[in-house]
Amino acid sequence: MAIETLSSAQSKAWKDRVLPPVENVAEGVWAIPVPIPNNPLVYTYCYGIADGSGLILIDPGWDGKDQYLALTSALGSLGFSVANVHGIAITHYHRDHIGLVPALLHKNPDMWVAMHGEDLRSIKRFFSQSVDLGTGVDPSINIARAYGVPEDRWSEVESLQVSKKDGSKKDKGGAGSKDDFALLMSSMPDTITILEDGSELPLESGALRALWTPGHTYGHSVFIRDEDQLLFSGDHVLPTITPNIGLDSGAITHSLGDYLGSLDKIGQLDAEVAVLPAHGFRFQGLHDRRRELVDHHQQRLDEITARMEATEDHSVYSIAQGLHWSRGFESLHNFNLFAALAETAAHMHYLDIEVGAGALVPQA
Repeated sequence: MAIETLSSAQSKAWKDRVLPPVENVAEGVWAIPVPIPNNPLVYTYCYGIADGSGLILIDPGWDGKDQYLALTSALGSLGFSVANVHGIAITHYHRDHIGLVPALLHKNPDMWVAMHGEDLRSIKRFFSQSVDLGTGVDPSINIARAYGVPEDRWSEVESLQVSKKDGSKKDKGGAGSKDDFALLMSSMPDTITILEDGSELPLESGALRALWTPGHTYGHSVFIRDEDQLLFSGDHVLPTITPNIGLDSGAITHSLGDYLGSLDKIGQLDAEVAVLPAHGFRFQGLHDRRRELVDHHQQRLDEITARMEATEDHSVYSIAQGLHWSRGFESLHNFNLFAALAETAAHMHYLDIEVGAGALVPQA
């Protein structure tokens, strides 16, 4: 059976690519859309969950003044302020999920922050500039060359390597440069609560447990409220799109295997669980969506095998060129091009195919 939307307003907003309204999605749970500047995803859902006299947040969203205003205005409409936020749970370290954490901590330093240790390690690697913030690899490496990108397109990928001398470029969304963001993230406190598989969040009331679901990032976690069968899925399971599993460079050699294993893990959850994702709309039909995602990656692996047989050029770029992309390979530019190459490389690693990118940063 197909997945079933649980919110017509969210589904319509996702189809129209506009911000949906703040919505009460379960008892004491609100979905708050926080905009992402100049991005086809449009927004990330920050989930507010009542906790005693206040609330906690899951994934507060992208950094920036407009984003902070969107979140705090929504909280105000619900009768809360940042001072009422007891803590923040992070599904994974990507900017559209963790970006507002420094600003919220600045306003309320007493709140706790919880995330998986592997993603905290990734933050320290990225924001100490031991790896490049744009591509996640050694900043001295030409990742375009490593992936076999033609020289006339090198600039599209090199432009992401913001640790280079031209790293002062502003993000298109006007949220400041990646270097500014790195500075913000470097101020993350040392007292972050480290989550492990099965950890309970430190709530004043109720219970929320973390489930480690590596794949999209190595430290990705989802959160489960067992009392009413809610799954806060982050980017692990989305209703209509597939999460990229190649952007966490330190784990790219095993990220697809991790992701498929994590899909098996959530397949053990109740079939009637309500899925509350970071993007799209809330839905039921987790097991069906899980099967669709597994099938998608198997089809991608089959495509790569066929492409390997069809061409003598086995570079990541050449293989990616021969795969199906929703808007066509030639439409991919800049970050979208890099994301497609990284996704392709992750699948090639799964098949034990040499990708020519020994520059990728190991987890150790």
